[in-house]
Amino acid sequence: MKGGPMMGGMKGGPMMGGPMMGGPMMRAPMASQPLQQPVQPAAAPVAAATDSAKTDGAKTEAQLEEAFKEAQQAQQDDADLGQAAAMVEMLRNSGNPKFANSQFVSFIDKVSKGDLQFKENTVIDREGNQVDWDSLYDTAAATATDSERNQLEMLWQQESSKLKADPFQEAGDFDGGLDQIWSEAGRAAMEEAWRMAEGEDAMLSQAWEGGDLSMEHIWGNAGKTRDYKFTDDNPFSEITDPLKEAQRLLREGRDREALLCLEAEVKRNPESSEGWRQLGQLYAEMDQDVEAIQCLKKGHEVDPYNLDSLLALGVSCTNELDQLPALRYLRRWIENHEEHQALVEGVEPPPEFEFEAWRRQVTELFLRASQAHPLDADVFVALGVMENINRSYDGAIQALATACKLRPNDHTAWNKLGATLANSGKSEQAVVAYHQGLQLKPNYARSWSNLAIAHANLGQHTDAARFYLSSLVLNPEATHIWSFLQSAVLNMNLDSRYAMEAAEAIDQRDLQAATKVIDGVLDPQQLPKPKPELPQPPEEILASIGL
Repeated sequence: MKGGPMMGGMKGGPMMGGPMMGGPMMRAPMASQPLQQPVQPAAAPVAAATDSAKTDGAKTEAQLEEAFKEAQQAQQDDADLGQAAAMVEMLRNSGNPKFANSQFVSFIDKVSKGDLQFKENTVIDREGNQVDWDSLYDTAAATATDSERNQLEMLWQQESSKLKADPFQEAGDFDGGLDQIWSEAGRAAMEEAWRMAEGEDAMLSQAWEGGDLSMEHIWGNAGKTRDYKFTDDNPFSEITDPLKEAQRLLREGRDREALLCLEAEVKRNPESSEGWRQLGQLYAEMDQDVEAIQCLKKGHEVDPYNLDSLLALGVSCTNELDQLPALRYLRRWIENHEEHQALVEGVEPPPEFEFEAWRRQVTELFLRASQAHPLDADVFVALGVMENINRSYDGAIQALATACKLRPNDHTAWNKLGATLANSGKSEQAVVAYHQGLQLKPNYARSWSNLAIAHANLGQHTDAARFYLSSLVLNPEATHIWSFLQSAVLNMNLDSRYAMEAAEAIDQRDLQAATKVIDGVLDPQQLPKPKPELPQPPEEILASIGL
């Protein structure tokens, strides 16, 4: 299965006859809650002897008919939301990273939760604000592979068989096959579904840094806007300087303890912008994007001018395909940076929801910044993000390679470069880049999972499985990786006994049992400490992969 580091999205292309024309409808072909037919409206009252009675009877009948129609519509709306939620659940548990992390899945998830609605051929958020459709979807077309089309078809069939086993489920929901399914969904939504098949945009969901962090964040779904849940009985709650202690623990590779120190810092001092930023970036490096975005946003609320928070949010929103807010954060970074703010003097921001105008303007600003300040690594990191939004992967690779030269001991820069290489079809070179980041930070959970994806792209599923599992050993809270591990194990062609053991361990999410079946999983206790610098000059490393 070809694919890229899981940074979200999917590559567009016509499946099953190609993208269907039509408005943005959401009749997802998925499981709905059992339907009960509404009570039929009562028959019109028996005609009375007077015209007045007849009129009253007609009014009553009309009112009942209207009530019946409203009940039917409400029932259908509930069914559609149930179908959408079931579609999200199925695709996220498919074991295919491209399906699980696709922009299409994120979109349907938002619809199922009511965060997005359709009104008179427009998309609106919960507050009734119109959302720019182009900012949600890229309409580029590409072609899915036969194997991936078959995989998606099989998923629909499996779900169909479940539904037909339910005596309350109306028959015929899946009878039209995928052609009918696609024809009932919006053109833009389906074009994103095609993109699941090839994974070009799979880069924008999981792999940037630790600063990588769906479209869900723009309008703030409940999972990302709820109050942060602190750890009970934090052993670091009483230490004198938790921020300083966190830095010491990070240098020793003790990330989970550092996380508790940072929690202690922001719980004691909720106005600590730097504490929230560091906590958010650490969560991202540990592959926990929901918590990462929560913390980064809280840090930004406390101090809207914190440059590191603005840049981290720009990267994070890009990874989650929240591209329009990403562009706003990146522009604010330039606006508030003493060395770059002159670039925006006299340049008005584009209208709020005009994504293309934002994309063009912010790209131009960072191109000019890179020319004016060729030694600023942050500029080149941001330019690499912008070129990924533009899908100009050669430009993104060059920008991120420059960032690695300027800041060779930044593990997140090497990880971003590896992700971009992998998603441009250069997985062998990506492996080299990931290894640099892992030399600098051996317990970098996100980079281990990205390394697994690169090996899966190369057909090296045994290595992919052990690296996925290694990432889980480092952070068991990154539970989405279990589905990727399952996919890798299915491709390993284990003999029947080991295959059954592995399947049972994965199904039960039993790390200890899984490590007994899959060889070569790292032992966190045996990992070397983080290195302050690489043993090779960055120019030599980059030259070895043709950069």
